[in-house]
Amino acid sequence: SITSTGLSYLSNATRSDSCRVETLWLQGIPIEDDGMEVLAQGLVGNQSLRSLYLDDGITVASAGWVAFSTALCDTSSVNNTYLSNHTICDIWNEDDEDRPIPPQDISLHLQLNEEHPQHAARCKILMSHR
Repeated sequence: SITSTGLSYLSNATRSDSCRVETLWLQGIPIEDDGMEVLAQGLVGNQSLRSLYLDDGITVASAGWVAFSTALCDTSSVNNTYLSNHTICDIWNEDDEDRPIPPQDISLHLQLNEEHPQHAARCKILMSHR
């Protein structure tokens, strides 16, 4: 099992400009809020990861979801929204019937990233900073 420290190393690797990973499977790993927060930090600025597959082994409460939402759309400023992650589209294996349901804002941001990749940043800015 990977600890938060191990997830921190993984997060740093995904944050790197040289990261070219497009799909990351983290199944069978028990991830809680602290692990989700660490993973979310690695998503900010990542330009390659399109799918992060988690499974029902995660037990995420509001703090983990907030961190993930912020990674996808940081509304603290227009610049931070622009620098948010606009490439990741999936966080679950669609075949996993026991997967947790993410909050609506996360689902919306993932959908924007998938359906409008070239315009996701602008859409998020307009939605968040009118």
